Amino acid sequence: MTDDSDPPPEMPETAPVLDPAPAATQRETIVLAKGHLHPAVLLLRLLGALRQNAVPLLLGIAVETWFLVAALVLFVVQLGYAVARYLTLEYTLTNEELCIREGLLHRQERRIPLDRIQDLGFESTLLRRALGLAVVMVETASGRGVEARLDALSRNDAEHLREVLLAARPASAKPTQGDVMTAPAAAAPRPPEVEWMVHRSSTMELLVRGATDLRLGAFAVTGYAAFELADQLGFVTQLAGIASGFREWLQSLPPALLFGVLAGLLFLVMAFGVVTSTLGNIVQFHGFTLRLQGDVLQRRYGLLTTRQKTLPRARVQRVTLEQNWLRRLLGFAVVKADSAGGSRSDGQDTTGGWDVIVPMTRYTTAQTMLPAMLPGIEHETFTWRPGSRKLIARATIQGALLALVVGAAFWWRLGPNAFWAALIVPLWSILGVLTWRNLGWARGESFFALQHGVIGKNFACVPTAKVQAVVTRQSIIGQLFGLADLTVYVAGGSPTRIPDLTLGDARALQRELAGRAATSAAADW
Repeated sequence: MTDDSDPPPEMPETAPVLDPAPAATQRETIVLAKGHLHPAVLLLRLLGALRQNAVPLLLGIAVETWFLVAALVLFVVQLGYAVARYLTLEYTLTNEELCIREGLLHRQERRIPLDRIQDLGFESTLLRRALGLAVVMVETASGRGVEARLDALSRNDAEHLREVLLAARPASAKPTQGDVMTAPAAAAPRPPEVEWMVHRSSTMELLVRGATDLRLGAFAVTGYAAFELADQLGFVTQLAGIASGFREWLQSLPPALLFGVLAGLLFLVMAFGVVTSTLGNIVQFHGFTLRLQGDVLQRRYGLLTTRQKTLPRARVQRVTLEQNWLRRLLGFAVVKADSAGGSRSDGQDTTGGWDVIVPMTRYTTAQTMLPAMLPGIEHETFTWRPGSRKLIARATIQGALLALVVGAAFWWRLGPNAFWAALIVPLWSILGVLTWRNLGWARGESFFALQHGVIGKNFACVPTAKVQAVVTRQSIIGQLFGLADLTVYVAGGSPTRIPDLTLGDARALQRELAGRAATSAAADW
């Protein structure tokens, strides 16, 4: 018997239904520390509001009543903001991130992954120390400096936050494929980290730092600011009269006595500069200690405002030993380190001296400290190569061009005396010779180094694994002589410039550094 009805339609082919893959093992979030600002922050804000409104308050009492009203309004607003911030700010440190929430009307939540935190620093003024408070500053590689600021934690909370943060860092590293991420609580307990006192600055070293600072340009700026203030207060006329009388007195002196008086005045100005610089350095770096705990450098220093700074060695992008001419003559150097997010020029200090690893020590001692900041450098063998002699010829030509411009510019006023500008040529040649004698570079397996200077001398060392980009540049005169400058950029830190290489050496070194950096980057994935 046949069935005349239509056969059932064929079911369309469909892809087989797969069982959902098991969810990836997710890392458990564990709260390691949690807290608020210390209540004593309200006292600090009260004192700050009183200080800021002292002038309008006095004007209101002595001159106009509306000044007093304005001062009271500002005082209430500032104090209200301080109370609202105290009540709403909360920080939470987990095994993955640091989270800071604050704000009443305008809410803000900031999350900073632990593996992005570069440095953790503490500051404490005299008043904060008396109240048992500290300011905690968190820096990342954003290049903006302080990313988060907890401006009034108790000293115990601040120390606990630092210890927990440093302990949680290894657990926040990115695992390789196939690894199972576990919480720090499940990890095997680690043995206590050995602490090594790397350096303790003596008073003599701080005195040498202040006496050899040689930054007298600040006095010119201070003098100009004082002149502007005197002009605003109407004292310029009186000062002009005093200066005119003093000038007439100087003109009445015999030449030998006049020279002695001017030399004495110059000596007093320089002595004042040395004294103020020395006192400033002693106050800033008093009691400086550098310790290495595990893999973290810890600095503590300061007389009036104490500072503590932690810097993991893995975050160090460049280490420099800096000597101006006087420090080089005496055999001393300043040791500095750049971390990701902090860029500066040679000889420049960042705010609070936070880039300073050792404020002043013997140059030979500083060299022995390099392994504490750059682990592995003690196994390197550097073969130093000098710069090209062509830079002497380049400097001579630059001096000739400068002499030509200066002589032509002053010919209309000086006539044949403008030919004295030709002295610029041998001067520039001498500078070229000094630059060539101080210039050298070397590369090892994991580091490359540079030394440069004219009268002073700077040494810089950069791990090749930190290199982000390598750039060669040629000026017009450099193209004529076949010279090039090589600039090495690291992650957010200060670039290192190797000047006056031959074009062939610059390109070969560029390829080698870029290749080694790429190999190191691939190994990190």
